[in-house]
Amino acid sequence: MKDKKLIIFDFDGVIIDSETLHLRAFNTCLKDFDIQITDAEYFESYISFDDYGVISKHFKNNDIDVEDGRINELINEKNNFYMNRLVDNCKIFDGVYDLIQKLSKNFILAIGSGSNRAEILRVLKNNALDKYFEVIVSSDEVINPKPNPETYNRVIEQINLNNEITIKEAIVIEDTPGGILAAKSCGIECIGITNTFKRDKLQLADQVFSNYNDIHKYLLSSKQTP
Repeated sequence: MKDKKLIIFDFDGVIIDSETLHLRAFNTCLKDFDIQITDAEYFESYISFDDYGVISKHFKNNDIDVEDGRINELINEKNNFYMNRLVDNCKIFDGVYDLIQKLSKNFILAIGSGSNRAEILRVLKNNALDKYFEVIVSSDEVINPKPNPETYNRVIEQINLNNEITIKEAIVIEDTPGGILAAKSCGIECIGITNTFKRDKLQLADQVFSNYNDIHKYLLSSKQTP
């Protein structure tokens, strides 16, 4: 296996266990429309999208015509509810802190996420993880969110302002089919973690693991020259 230099983490579902809290925030802002998002809908159809993608797609699926200005207002309501009531309740997954700490000794670390920057920074700071990541690309920095590859392309671009990293020297860690598709569309190797979906839903990934210890072993092997 060729040497790897850059590990790119997705955020929700990979570093923090926050998806059910995001769903609660979405349904709070949608309560006046009487179109609550079910757990099944969210995890099957919406989980890879950013806030705009989730809300606009749900309106479309329910044949409701809402202008972009109103959607943006709902996004602000959702984000305010999440930041003021839920974000501090987010828990990082067992084992992910040790993984990040250990990998930081051998790799450049980055985040490519569909969450907004304020949410990411707050959770990282709350869990003493903010010092480990050289680059963060959030939904605030992209036009086309996952499953579009723009998020991961921008991570590579920003990393290379101070480094020289090729696509082949990067690995993404993702938990959703849409996120894996975004990484693979860039030509980046992708590890799937079964935090959100079972293994059979993550088959587009190059490797799939159920725990962070096995990911650590695999990534350390990527530092070895054949």
